[in-house]
Amino acid sequence: MKKIFLSVAIATIAASAVQAQQAGDPFKNTEEGWFWYQVDPEPKETLKVEEVPPQPNKQAPAVIQLGKPKKPEALSVDWFQTEYPRLLNNAVDNPTDENVQAYRYATRVMLDKASNFTRTFQRQSLLDPLLDESVRSPFSSAMRGSYQRWSLEQKRKATEAISKKAGLWVFLDDKCHFCSLQYPIVERTAKERGFEVIYITPDGERPSWLMGKSDVRKDDGQGRHLKIQVRPAVALVAPPDNITVITQGMLSQDLLEERILIAGDAAGLVTGQARKDAFPEERGILTTEDIKEIGRALEKDPKAIVPRAQDKIQKRY
Repeated sequence: MKKIFLSVAIATIAASAVQAQQAGDPFKNTEEGWFWYQVDPEPKETLKVEEVPPQPNKQAPAVIQLGKPKKPEALSVDWFQTEYPRLLNNAVDNPTDENVQAYRYATRVMLDKASNFTRTFQRQSLLDPLLDESVRSPFSSAMRGSYQRWSLEQKRKATEAISKKAGLWVFLDDKCHFCSLQYPIVERTAKERGFEVIYITPDGERPSWLMGKSDVRKDDGQGRHLKIQVRPAVALVAPPDNITVITQGMLSQDLLEERILIAGDAAGLVTGQARKDAFPEERGILTTEDIKEIGRALEKDPKAIVPRAQDKIQKRY
């Protein structure tokens, strides 16, 4: 029985020895450590390469070949803009008879072209009343004097018409030297044009140089509301609430009346034919809206500028 166990033990030991020899001596391969059993290598992963579908060939962008710029017509305006400076530079850099002569004859041609244009321009101004500036304001000395007298008379009438719808506030101060000089000018204007005037002082007291029975009142905030910084000051007052400061500082009578007329026109106190006569220099002038309408017509028809402009100008006389 013992022999059987012994035989089994020997067989077991012999099998272990064979396995040890196959695995190698663990004591000789100490670098493998005490856990010398062999580990099977892990299987390598196979990389899958995705196939990229072939891309269609992209066509190169078409190249547009521009032709050479067309040369301007000889002796035209475009030609002179490019060639005339070159002729001048050649004549200055190399003043031979040939170069200087070429430059001078080019100059002669250019001046003759300008003369031809000027004659046609002047002829149309004389023959077309809508292009004749003397229709709006005469140029001759004889007519000029008569025109100016008539224009001043129409402005005077318009100013008198304003006086029936508006009055004047005059801000004065007894301590102001120029106020005493402005006062008689305002009084004369008010008398000649028919304006009602109210004089306003800081304390409501009558200045020592104020004459007659002029209406004097205290400044109860009117000056602050109108931002009066300098006296004398004059404001045109059109009831109920249209107030325009026309001057802060001294003015002559003609300038004072001119500003009264402009302020009255801005306030809508001058209308109709009276306004046209008071501002004759505006006759025939195209308004901003007129010009826009002509532009819109021109976009539709390149030849529309002449008939449309004529129509608009006629309506402004």
